[in-house]
Amino acid sequence: MSKTPHGPEHEETVIAKGDDELANFGAELLARAITDAVNARGIARVALSGGSTPVPAYVKLASYDLPWDVIEWFWVDERAVPPDNARSNYGAARRALALAPVPEARFHRMEGEGSDLDAAAARYEALLRAHFGVATAVAFDAMTLGIGDDGHIASLFPRTGAVAINDRLVAAIPAERTPGHEARITLTAPVLHEARFALMIVQGAQKRAPLQAARTPGATDEVPARLASGVKGHLCWLLDQTAAVTS
Repeated sequence: MSKTPHGPEHEETVIAKGDDELANFGAELLARAITDAVNARGIARVALSGGSTPVPAYVKLASYDLPWDVIEWFWVDERAVPPDNARSNYGAARRALALAPVPEARFHRMEGEGSDLDAAAARYEALLRAHFGVATAVAFDAMTLGIGDDGHIASLFPRTGAVAINDRLVAAIPAERTPGHEARITLTAPVLHEARFALMIVQGAQKRAPLQAARTPGATDEVPARLASGVKGHLCWLLDQTAAVTS
């Protein structure tokens, strides 16, 4: 891997030469974080983001020899669609991991298909508390993230105030606060910040500008992806060469 320093000591940048290398690096980095968590605590809890960019890394990860029975899978965000919808983040990740021998009970999806997304968000928060404990931080052992063309992260969109939600672990984002007018459920900024390992995968020339903005200090409401710099654990920016910027 080609690594370059960026930001605090807990951050690193890995640059891939092409699509296949990006997927291989992503899978390897996730596998390491999962293995470290299992070795340290006997279990690994992973939060997956949606979009097409991380899917090839998930496919590669499915071929790894991992302790699949002690890996719990959660989601960073979800669209207000049923799980079999082509736009479902859950559905995309499940298809990518189809060859991995994951017990069905280890998948914990966000319920995007109902009419009451606030209730669905509350149920997901209760589920997180049941797994992590009420008195402990919800610190995922590994989390994948991405940057939208508008600079959003998870389903926290610019100039909506969503980045300031700090009284909930999970929030419903109404359709009018999303660029595509498609309601979402998302983990909130405090949960993103607690990640022990966050893998920010960025691909394509169209992501150069939002990536540069994300790595430049400023208001998080303007560029929500700036929240990544607040991750308390290890943050890896995994970029392909067309997205990579010098900073």
